[in-house]
Amino acid sequence: MKDKKISRRNFIKLGGLAGAGFVLVPFVSSCGGDDSGNGDPNKPIDPGTGAKVGDVLPAWQEGYLDIHAINTGRGESTFYIFPDGTTMMVDVAGSLLPTTEAIPPTDAKPNKSITSGQVIVNYANHFMNGVNDRLNYLMLTHWDPDHMGNYSTDTPLSASGDFRINGITEVGTKLRFDKMIDRDYPTYNFPGTTTAAAAKANYRKFTDWAKTAYGATIEKFDVGKTDQIVLKKNPSKYSGFQIRNIMGNGWVWTGNGTESVNTLPSNAASIVAADADENVFSLAFLLSYGKFNYFAGGDLQFNGKSTYAWKDVEAPIINVVPAVDVMKANHHGTSNCNGEAFLKKLNPSVVLCHVWRDVQPNPDTIGRMYAANTGCRIFTTNMTNDNKTRLSAYLSKFYSTQGHVVVRVEPQGLKYTVYVLDDTNEEYKIKQINGPYPSN
Repeated sequence: MKDKKISRRNFIKLGGLAGAGFVLVPFVSSCGGDDSGNGDPNKPIDPGTGAKVGDVLPAWQEGYLDIHAINTGRGESTFYIFPDGTTMMVDVAGSLLPTTEAIPPTDAKPNKSITSGQVIVNYANHFMNGVNDRLNYLMLTHWDPDHMGNYSTDTPLSASGDFRINGITEVGTKLRFDKMIDRDYPTYNFPGTTTAAAAKANYRKFTDWAKTAYGATIEKFDVGKTDQIVLKKNPSKYSGFQIRNIMGNGWVWTGNGTESVNTLPSNAASIVAADADENVFSLAFLLSYGKFNYFAGGDLQFNGKSTYAWKDVEAPIINVVPAVDVMKANHHGTSNCNGEAFLKKLNPSVVLCHVWRDVQPNPDTIGRMYAANTGCRIFTTNMTNDNKTRLSAYLSKFYSTQGHVVVRVEPQGLKYTVYVLDDTNEEYKIKQINGPYPSN
């Protein structure tokens, strides 16, 4: 039976969440938590495993949750190993933006001789070794090149000859996957714009290939659901684990069962006429593991909200998310995202910022993060020298500005450690050990 969805008009008539009779339980989060009695957050030895700075990051163990912010210098990609060994990749960096751009990208990592897709494949294979032989889930939050890869006739053809290889198509042909989740399967015509038309066509050929080659399923992100992304190996053992689909294509979970409401204009032509950025259609989810909460929302932003209030797609989320321990910064921490009210509600103790261009992160955005939580620990995967100058006084407060960033959550989600790994090679050696921090 199809889960009930309610229209934006009816949602507003009901007076939003409160008017509809929804009861939201308040969540409380401390500002920054406790450094477990260690004055220096960057420790030479991990008190939990005995691993030292300079060691290869120890392998995942059952009962732990790993969240890997992979740095290729070409966009955003996050790899997850869930407590039972289920795996998920969200977004696959693959921008081909040249360094001659007015706002240039950061340096390719580990170097420009290897594609970002291959870097991601190598990274996932290393950490999946002995854990899983595939990605159980592959998710694409929206159609931007730094999240899905560029379409270009200069990139190689697949072995089948049906589609070009870069970004998600490269990773998906080199890593077997069971389920692909995106924002608009199967029509790919919302809201009717031609944005990334060539890339979408190439992607559709790839997903058709995956259905035959892997027996993979392709699904549209179903807002409000908690059963679209689940543990595949031993779900009964980890009942405290859940992923709630919060937002996608402008639909947001209402906080009541699996109901969702459309926050965008009902006429798709109006959305196109308003020149809506692809970012407003991004997918967002809340991952919970025991006491631990984590939020990720692609490139959600509020750019243009003064003219079109609906372009603030962070605002509807505020009513239905708790405070979190860790969040992935929306839209790489650039301008017009991670708004004041949004950050105050999430109140993150740790922020992971996938940086790949010179304007990321934005000083005003960073200021809002610290205003929301003075003890917030910010980790970025990259930082250009020019932006270090712009960030000036904030820079000394950052916990790291270069490398892969890994959040490892202990069983039952009681506490977590943040590692920074060397991204200049593919040895995955520890540069920093931060924590453990208690979940709030």
